[in-house]
Amino acid sequence: MRKLALLAIGIFVLDRVVKAWILANFALGEVQPLIPGLVQLRYTRNTGMAFSFLATHQWVPMVLVPIVLIGLGFAFAKRAFPCLWQQLGLIAVMAGGFGNWIDRILYGYVVDMFELMFMNFAVFNVADIFITLGAILFLSAFVLGEWRKGKGADSAQAETSGKEETSDE
Repeated sequence: MRKLALLAIGIFVLDRVVKAWILANFALGEVQPLIPGLVQLRYTRNTGMAFSFLATHQWVPMVLVPIVLIGLGFAFAKRAFPCLWQQLGLIAVMAGGFGNWIDRILYGYVVDMFELMFMNFAVFNVADIFITLGAILFLSAFVLGEWRKGKGADSAQAETSGKEETSDE
């Protein structure tokens, strides 16, 4: 549990440091190459949620995000998800969500800076990366866990069916 808490703190601090650096060194809209041809840094402000969803209703993420974070925190504390991979995913989602929520409190918007040059995609930040990776990790672990449970049930059922056939003879 302590290692997971340190991971959450690490994600949060990395997000804050990168955002602070962007705020200190970039003018709004300024662009600098990061990995030429792949990723550039572009300071933007997102007043909504993912892909600027709800940008005209800024109060919604201010209220919704802490409710979701508290709910996830309770689920985590109650060990509702015993799988380590699910826990890692939840920690990443929670730390990233908290980082973006802090932006909304401090600035009224979320600081975004990473822009993919090879495709038309939203500008995003460190917290967004961890929210996305955490959600993928959590859902993958959940689906694989359910698949394994189902596969185990199928195997047990096949064994039982095989024994029934043998006992009938």
